[in-house]
Amino acid sequence: MLSNYYIKVTINLHKLARRLRNRNRKWIHVKELAEEIGVSTKVAGRILTALERLGYVEKRNNRVYKVKTG
Repeated sequence: MLSNYYIKVTINLHKLARRLRNRNRKWIHVKELAEEIGVSTKVAGRILTALERLGYVEKRNNRVYKVKTG
């Protein structure tokens, strides 16, 4: 039964934001980020919320964030 097993993963939000900026991304969708880093859409949404609090992205709607430059 795998539901009793889990691991914690640490993501460096500053590096992730830099990666998004370096790729010249203007927009990032929750689903895209989830697929790109291999997490659920729920976790990807939490990551983007944290990036928003740090000023790296700006929420446009429930699923889309604008990547801020410099």
